[in-house]
Amino acid sequence: MQKLTEEQKKKIIDVLDDFSSIYFADESPESEYITEYDILMKQKEEEWKLHFLEDNTPSSIEALMSLCDEYMENKKNPKPNEKFTVDFSFIVNYDMWLNNSAIWPVMHNPEWEKWEKLKEIKVKRKD
Repeated sequence: MQKLTEEQKKKIIDVLDDFSSIYFADESPESEYITEYDILMKQKEEEWKLHFLEDNTPSSIEALMSLCDEYMENKKNPKPNEKFTVDFSFIVNYDMWLNNSAIWPVMHNPEWEKWEKLKEIKVKRKD
């Protein structure tokens, strides 16, 4: 069974951190309060990143590294159509993972009602 090397893990995390900074950015970091939903989603985002480090089959590692290479190449030499394809791959992957779904688009997740209620619970940010 093949394992990700430390170099590969670093590349994956660097790509996912960059991707996250664009698509999962905190909408109002200067706000005094945050919702329980925001906290949960931040936690889920971190779990999703760690999920990628669990890959241990040669084909999944190769596909993931290829996707990371494409992402980084497009960052250096932007090609709008390719950026959409790579970014969309991560977006779909996250959505399916978050909702524990084998299909996309995700039509229903029983957790959604519970998550919606968390948007109403505000928590004071830590300094």
